This record gives sequence, structure tokens and C-alpha cells, in this order.
Amino acid sequence: MPAISEFKNRQIHWVWGGISPALRSQLIAFWRDNDAIQDPFEAWRRSFEVACVAFDSSKQIVGVSSVYSAYCVQAGAPYWFYRTFVREDSRTGGLAPRIFTCTFDQLKLAYAGENEAPVGLIVIAENPKLEAAPGIRIIQRAGLLLLGRTVSGQSVWHRLFNPCVMGPTESQFHG
Repeated sequence: MPAISEFKNRQIHWVWGGISPALRSQLIAFWRDNDAIQDPFEAWRRSFEVACVAFDSSKQIVGVSSVYSAYCVQAGAPYWFYRTFVREDSRTGGLAPRIFTCTFDQLKLAYAGENEAPVGLIVIAENPKLEAAPGIRIIQRAGLLLLGRTVSGQSVWHRLFNPCVMGPTESQFHG
């Protein structure tokens, strides 16, 4: 699996739909060891949603993105719902946004314009740090636009594959 991007001695690989049992075991251990997903079955299930994996120079996983497709009633369109997790010692400026960009670009390349396919990515800001001004700037630099908030108050952001097509606006989102 060739790297699709490099960032500060880390390689990012596109693995969507092609995860081996060995990589699945690494992912399960990565999530467990970093207190991201403790339930082994949930980690196994989530491994089928992994899109990009970032490795350090010793081939250890340092970051993962995952996506699942679903219809967003509030936005009125199908989207890829995006999640990411980066190991604490690798959360230095830029790795998470690079993983996002790689995931977005690969999904756009594979599915943009395909009938009935998701129109873009949705990110629900589950991390409270993303609600502060620096986090919002990072999200906006990644090309995401605010749609609104979930019932629990988390901000919901989206980025369309084809921004020329009119997407939902914040006033339309009533999460």
C-alpha cells in the first residue's frame, strides 16, 4: 500500500476497502492502547470504516481517519460522516488536517459526481477543543463550513465535493 502523502516523517496511506487482518489487529490495538475505543468488537467493526492510516518512521500507527455514508436529513443530502483519531504524542500542528485533506481528496476522486453518492463530508466536532477559536480556524482552513449544531450542542461542519452546487446553509440545519 503506497503512501499518498507524507507529513513530518509520517506516511499517510489510503486503505479504504483493503484492510488486511494484520492491519485490522494493529488498528484494534492502536485504539485500545490510546483509550480511543475500548470495546474490541466496536474497534473491529469500526476498522471496516477506516479510510486513511498515518504511520511513523517505525511503522507504528499514529493517526486514523474513518468514514461512513449516511443521509443527513438536516442537510437534505447523503454525506460521508468523518472521524479522526491521532495519538497524543503526534498531535502537533498539521497531522489531523493533513489526514482530513487526504481522506477528502480520495473520496472526491473515487465518488464525486457519481449518481446517488455522498455530496461531501460532514464533521461533528466531538472534541471541545475544536469549539474554541484556534480549533475553528483549523476547521475553516480545511475548507469546512458550519451547518449548525447537534441537539447536544456540538458544531456540525461540511465540505462539498463540488462547491459550485448549492449546498445547505447554516440556517437550514436544525440538528
